[in-house]
Amino acid sequence: MKSVVSFIKYLLILSCIGATWTSTLAQQQYKILTKDGAWCWFSDPRAVLHNDIIYAGWVSADGSVIIGSYNTKNNIIKTSNIAPQFDQDDHANPSILILPDHRIMVFFSAHSTVGNGESESGITYLISKNPGDITQWNRPQRIIQNAVGPMKFCYTNPIMLSEENNRIYLFWRGGNWKPTFCFSDDMGQTWSKVFTLIHSNFKTHKRPYIKITSNGKDEIHFAFTDGHPREEALNSIYYLKYKKGAFYKADGTQIGTIDMLPIAHEKCDVVYDAPQYYKENSYGIRAWIWDIALDSTGHPVLAYTKLPTESEHQYWYATWNHDTWHNYKISDAGSWFPRYPRTKSMREPEPHYSGGIYLDHEHTNVVYYSRPIEDTFEIFRSITKDGGKSWDEIPITQDSHHDNVRPFALRDAYHADDPQVLWMQIEHYTHYTDFQSQIRMDIPR
Repeated sequence: MKSVVSFIKYLLILSCIGATWTSTLAQQQYKILTKDGAWCWFSDPRAVLHNDIIYAGWVSADGSVIIGSYNTKNNIIKTSNIAPQFDQDDHANPSILILPDHRIMVFFSAHSTVGNGESESGITYLISKNPGDITQWNRPQRIIQNAVGPMKFCYTNPIMLSEENNRIYLFWRGGNWKPTFCFSDDMGQTWSKVFTLIHSNFKTHKRPYIKITSNGKDEIHFAFTDGHPREEALNSIYYLKYKKGAFYKADGTQIGTIDMLPIAHEKCDVVYDAPQYYKENSYGIRAWIWDIALDSTGHPVLAYTKLPTESEHQYWYATWNHDTWHNYKISDAGSWFPRYPRTKSMREPEPHYSGGIYLDHEHTNVVYYSRPIEDTFEIFRSITKDGGKSWDEIPITQDSHHDNVRPFALRDAYHADDPQVLWMQIEHYTHYTDFQSQIRMDIPR
């Protein structure tokens, strides 16, 4: 009898070892782009695929701004520290623009403050000396003109329009906490005056959060909020389009020109109407924008969160079908992902930080998101075949020992055999100024 019991115990031990090995293999099966990197989700694109090379930007734990590259053909990873210990804050992650001559242009700023080595706040931008090479850079240049206000700079988003003679538009959150931009017609040698894009006619203190995309030719599309969900109990989602000097609603109605800026957000499309929801249901659900892309017909597609409570997040999908907006729930998203030590009693300062959702910009019926399985956030790919009414979810990470959050669908990854998504795997993240994480890619090791 003892021998039988011993044999059963032996089998159980082997089973536990096998389970542990399988779990470890599952979470370690994807290639690491960097062992020390994080990013926020309002400076984009943070990663692009160009000529078989992934270019990505992040902030290290000590606040250094890093540009990395990964050659998908020979598996070589390179990194370049373009601003050592600049700002210990993941909001300082750089955005990337590939120029027509294939040189790399990057933009970054400190998070509404003055970065290390700066005498005054501004946006720094660099252009690589050689096409496709991140190891040598021309002298850093800076934009210091800003919208009038006390809040300095944050969140860079460059857009180039080929049909405007390759004009570069650079958007950021300005000194007045509003979406702000200027443009360059000479590849960044000089810049226009600064414009405020949108404001509110009724509440001047609002600070919209904005996501931006483009067809690369003659249009720029914007999705934005009233403000931060922490401060806006009825935070709605809005839409606006720019084309040839004018601004439009999704149905083509012109609502202003570049000479009439800023545009009142009350004139823009309402994609998700939080006040109307409140009227119909007697309680409010605030939202936060995560991404905007264009489908194969050029129509906008949005991904955003609804936040019924601070511990109950949801992922939603919005499409425009020629005459109206349609909103569909994709998945429950769990709670916030920042972690405090369990002995710490203070309230979570960022309870609206979801695991994250992003659209595949080349196939907008595909989304990538992070949601918890039991107590660990995992990355999923989800596909709709009926315009968002139903979704088929496929896990990318499984049985992980650490949270996987803030997925980013790689820009210009058109082919099925291309890498498609990068994400943060968290060792710890208590705040956007206190983190240790890796950036992983959906490439087998």
